[in-house]
Amino acid sequence: MAGQILGERYRVEKQLGHKAGRWTLLATDLTTERPVVLKLISVDEELHPDSLRLFERELSTLQHLEHPSIPRYLESFDIELPRGKTALVLVESYVEGTSMDKYLEQGRTFSETAVKHIAAGVLDVLIYLHGQSPPILHRDIKPSSILLSTPPGERTQIYLVNFGSVKPIAPAHNHNTISALVGTQGYIAPEQLGGRALERSDLFSLGMTLTTTITGCAPDKLPCPPEMTVKALSLSPRFSAWLTCLTDSDPHCRPASAQAALDTLCWPEPV
Repeated sequence: MAGQILGERYRVEKQLGHKAGRWTLLATDLTTERPVVLKLISVDEELHPDSLRLFERELSTLQHLEHPSIPRYLESFDIELPRGKTALVLVESYVEGTSMDKYLEQGRTFSETAVKHIAAGVLDVLIYLHGQSPPILHRDIKPSSILLSTPPGERTQIYLVNFGSVKPIAPAHNHNTISALVGTQGYIAPEQLGGRALERSDLFSLGMTLTTTITGCAPDKLPCPPEMTVKALSLSPRFSAWLTCLTDSDPHCRPASAQAALDTLCWPEPV
């Protein structure tokens, strides 16, 4: 596929990801000479309706989002595939960085200071998403959904990507919603296993992602439940309590909002 021109404008450079009927490609916009990301989904009789619905929701949602830590929607179009098939193409801005799961694959773990910086960056995005009308849930925060512009440091930009599971939620008591199960096992909140997603569900996923980042262990490889794992780590008491709160199985025991989580994260440590 490298070298192919799609939409009469985008030259495919390489494939970034692929799973049944879906491709993520790095391409060059021949008009601007800038890199972009193309997300394709093949529309045929084998495509599950939920997959198309989620793709169209991602496309629709990104059009209305504008945040420096979220890829920008650029355009969308249809293309013809071999054997009479068609595909929908979503074009978004290219975010240059390294995902946290790539660092973890290299055997790297992160200090408490670095993890706090990452947490603050993601929470800033969640405050923006949850503050939309209606609120927007990411629903699939995990190490591969967080990109770092450089290795963790004071000038590292944090990006939240992978909006394929995003969902605006209808106004309701506690902003809850009943939906199909989406997300990644181990990182999704317990209530999501029952099809119920909350703003606090994103906080649980963030907490599990941060726990993985500190320990270097995926959730299913942790030696004990998340709250016990966190308590066993060499963290400051306040940050340990904060992270334990985020990963509580009861959503009502987590921070009330992303803003509340950020406020308590940023409390200065006692001298």
